[in-house]
Amino acid sequence: MSRFVRIVVVEPIEWDRGNLIGEVISEFANDKVKIRVTQSIKGRTFSSDVMILTPLINNETFRPLHQYYTVMARGSIVNEHNNEQQYVLTGTVTYD
Repeated sequence: MSRFVRIVVVEPIEWDRGNLIGEVISEFANDKVKIRVTQSIKGRTFSSDVMILTPLINNETFRPLHQYYTVMARGSIVNEHNNEQQYVLTGTVTYD
């Protein structure tokens, strides 16, 4: 069964692409979620549709998502060729 997340972007403030929807690819120990978003995102040196989400607050996890709460998270795009990551946004995440 596929699981999807919705990201409401808070930063950067000038974000003009609306909410992001992503399909969960994998979850790591409740503190990282790898997703594939529906639109490619441009970073400083590359673009990607794969993101790693991590909770914004240290020691927080994504467990509240399982009770349909939101979690503030950082989002970094991932270059699938060399696993380089670039931070691109902060937002609230919920399971869709």
